Amino acid sequence: MKAVIMAGGEGTRLRPLTCNIPKPMMPILEKPVMEYTVELLRKNGITDIAVTLQYLPDEVIGYFGDGKDFGVNLRYYIEELPLGTAGSVKNAENFLDDTFIVISGDSLTDINISKAIEFHKKRKATATLVLKEVAVPLEYGVVVTDKEGRVTGFLEKPSWGEVFSDKANTGIYILEPEVFSYYEKEQKFDFSNDLFPILLREQKPMYGFVENGYWCDIGNIEQYIRCHYDILKGLVKVDIKGEKYKDGIWIGESCEISPKAVIEAPVYIGSGCKIYSGSNLGPYSILGRSNIISTGARIKRSIILNNCYIGSNAQVKGAVLCNNVQLESKVSVFEECAIGDETLLGERAIIKPGVRIWPNKEVGACTVVKENIIWGGKLSRALFGKKGIIGEVNVDITPEFVSKLGSAYGSLLKPGSKVAISCDDYGASQTFKYSLATGLLSMGIEVYDLKKLVTPMTRYAILFFGVQGAIHVSIDDENSQKAKILFMDSNGCNIDKASERKIENSFIREDFRRVKTDDFRKITHMSDCIEYYVRQIINKVGVHNIRSEKFKAVLCVRNPLILSVIENIFLELRINIKLYDEYNNYLGLSREVVESGANFGVNISGEGEEAVIIDETGNIIKDNIYYALSAFIFLKSTKFKTLVAPVIASNVMEEVAKACGAKFIRCKMSQKSILENYIKNEKKILKRDVVNSYLMSLDSIGLCIFMINIMAEENIMLSEIVSQIPKYYNKRQDVSCPWNMKGMVMRSIIEENNSKSIDLIEGVKLNYDNGWVLILPDAEEPVCKVYTEAKDLSEAESLSEEFVKRIQYITEFEREELA
Repeated sequence: MKAVIMAGGEGTRLRPLTCNIPKPMMPILEKPVMEYTVELLRKNGITDIAVTLQYLPDEVIGYFGDGKDFGVNLRYYIEELPLGTAGSVKNAENFLDDTFIVISGDSLTDINISKAIEFHKKRKATATLVLKEVAVPLEYGVVVTDKEGRVTGFLEKPSWGEVFSDKANTGIYILEPEVFSYYEKEQKFDFSNDLFPILLREQKPMYGFVENGYWCDIGNIEQYIRCHYDILKGLVKVDIKGEKYKDGIWIGESCEISPKAVIEAPVYIGSGCKIYSGSNLGPYSILGRSNIISTGARIKRSIILNNCYIGSNAQVKGAVLCNNVQLESKVSVFEECAIGDETLLGERAIIKPGVRIWPNKEVGACTVVKENIIWGGKLSRALFGKKGIIGEVNVDITPEFVSKLGSAYGSLLKPGSKVAISCDDYGASQTFKYSLATGLLSMGIEVYDLKKLVTPMTRYAILFFGVQGAIHVSIDDENSQKAKILFMDSNGCNIDKASERKIENSFIREDFRRVKTDDFRKITHMSDCIEYYVRQIINKVGVHNIRSEKFKAVLCVRNPLILSVIENIFLELRINIKLYDEYNNYLGLSREVVESGANFGVNISGEGEEAVIIDETGNIIKDNIYYALSAFIFLKSTKFKTLVAPVIASNVMEEVAKACGAKFIRCKMSQKSILENYIKNEKKILKRDVVNSYLMSLDSIGLCIFMINIMAEENIMLSEIVSQIPKYYNKRQDVSCPWNMKGMVMRSIIEENNSKSIDLIEGVKLNYDNGWVLILPDAEEPVCKVYTEAKDLSEAESLSEEFVKRIQYITEFEREELA
């Protein structure tokens, strides 16, 4: 008697477990599932075995060899292309010259094969199907038989309305060689769908043999986990590798297990494992070989394959960890999770139930993973941070990653939509810009290449060209190894959180549409974007007034593109320039302004979105005073009767609004929220003009020019403007707060509130007679940020310390309660 083991399956439903190994090589208690099949055949006296292979065949051949080490003789037949179950067995036709048995290499069974063979021969059958009665047959092929056991019908994966039998097809068949006459070699042919219906129509003797033994098709992760549990329960008659330490506990060779470790049966511990004191292996914990379980770690109802490291106080419940997975301290992995090979989970990372993580991933510390991770090497809690997507060049952000990001964004837009792309002067930025273009074009998006710009210029260009959005790539001003990718909407604002989540979800799922050749759009290379930007600014100022004042300025600008633009504008306005090259040395810049007799100095950030200004007396204008000055310039340079500021803004903004006769509104911190409030309140101004004016407030280059314009029109020195701005004192502290306690902290702060009033615009803001405090949970780190403001420095510091201590008390008290 000969046998065929079908071992060509990819195991797509088992991924990420089968990303690097074929399904028959999936380990069960330190042995591949196919090894149990080989052992079953050998026990029933069948030692001449053909093995059909297709997916990663070398993995199977490398392990089993010629079969002699397993007491059998193995021959391998490799399919170049999938041929179906019967088609793959046809390859071994010359070997199968007598009655033979076909059995799957990726299911676990202890069915009595000898009885099935005896049944087959007694019935003189052409084909005998081994059947198993199952309570819920919806996921199996159902076989209908008469009282003699003769097959009368088939139904593949029936609905409940189609369930006419509870006899499931196990995929184990005993066949006569004559079945090969019904189809040709290299023909795609299946036993259940093709061969058996033919035998049924021709009334060939085909029987179903019902066996009460154990059978489990390892078709998905849940079934893979279940078969481990069933072995430990004693429901399967198989040989378990390792020594039975005591009832329900099996231990492999060379293990080191601390006597202070808690082990609750049933448990399987593979060879070479090290279990530290204080760790806990709960019931149905299965460890492969060479795993390390650190102090305080808790494992329960989980499968951990080979060479894994479980850090101190980590917990794994109801999950599967593949080979070489590392969990740093206090990581939590929950039920039905599957973590692929070579994955690192950073300290305090949380993997929510049901998540699948593909191999070779790195999940950052304190990250909460709620969705599958298939692509990309490293995942922080989210792709987007506070200022777009930031990561190391060719480490976190690679051309492949960026192209996929472009596809993720483009897939959310309608085909034919227009998206602008721009970058700074770095070669890496330009590479990533064109990678974005590739991804966008593949989604049928038309791309406008704005060439080399800085962020504020890109914002203006969006409005001018009427595109649906833009993406700007730049290198970090302080760290040249980091790149930043910023997404903007059709108004030139940074996209909101909802849009970020959509892009992230699209990126993770990779559910991208594909367009045909005639739906591909082109890249349109735009020119004169900088000139348009310059004209727009100059056309809004009184050129003759500025020229007549003969201003002198000291400039400290690192970005050559910004410097070139400002020099050209100042040249046209006849403003004398002196350059200062010690970037961010504000005291040095202040001295230079005073000593040179300049009207002002300005230090502009790398992307031109922020600045530090020096007045003619050497006073350094930054932080809240800079934002107040910007608000003053904004209101004076527009027809706006409203000043909108984020919840975090200083009260000085309200004072500026009053001084300019404008209504003051606080809102959420997003640019979209601020712009929406302006549009809502400035109804007498055209929407396009409202948007254009708001974009000016995000541009330190433009603000600088409009500041000069006000000084010229009103014949006023910069120090006189600044002297009108009241002084407030601010303090900011970060307080450690676990992710799972942030909501409780915010609730407790609200419930214990003793302030004059409370604002819940974003975070919790408590208003007092002498100042205010804002508690804001950070979106990227396990901290709460405490912002305070008062007219007196000691009051601001006192408020800050009070709420820092309050948050610390709440979190410590909760930890003690949980302990």
